[in-house]
Amino acid sequence: MLNNKTTITKLRSQRGAMFGLDARVALAIFAGLSVVAGMAVFGTIRQTDVTALVSELDNVGKGYVNYAFDTGIDVPVGAGVGQGFRGLFQDTAGGVVGWNGPYITRSSAEHPRFGTYDIVQGRMDAASPATGIPAAAVAGQMQGSWASLTLVPCEIAQNLDEEIDGDTDPVTAGVQLLPLDGNLRHANPCAAGATTTIHYLLSRTMTQP
Repeated sequence: MLNNKTTITKLRSQRGAMFGLDARVALAIFAGLSVVAGMAVFGTIRQTDVTALVSELDNVGKGYVNYAFDTGIDVPVGAGVGQGFRGLFQDTAGGVVGWNGPYITRSSAEHPRFGTYDIVQGRMDAASPATGIPAAAVAGQMQGSWASLTLVPCEIAQNLDEEIDGDTDPVTAGVQLLPLDGNLRHANPCAAGATTTIHYLLSRTMTQP
């Protein structure tokens, strides 16, 4: 027969073991919740970036249309990266008749989070090649002006695609619109963790090839 001292010792030992098990379970739950919370925070930050970029691109588009309305010409494409975009906030060509900018609130082509903005021209009535860069238009094809932004994380580019183009083909029901089509284009494939250059359609150019 066990004496009282031995029984108490065993009960304490069992209670200690149960406490250790409870602690491990609690830590496992806490770790799981931390991962979920971290993913939720990361997702919120990414969605904030997407929302901000959608607003920025929309403002650039409005600025481009106002530039064209005032001057009667397309924003000149610059020789270097960012040169064309600067035409929206300074008279880079020097003495453009009717220029009444700035047409956007930005004062630099450099983006604070990503790469560099620019204005480029390319075909808008057909899919872009795998790089996502609109191909040069030739006679009989429709040319558009595009705002480009370098060094955008692929995850954000894909979310932008969904936000701007709805990520569905408006012609064929149930068929996904590829990143090489639509008003927002980027490289396809675009691997997680990598960056890409996005192209956002601003307007059909006033001068066609």
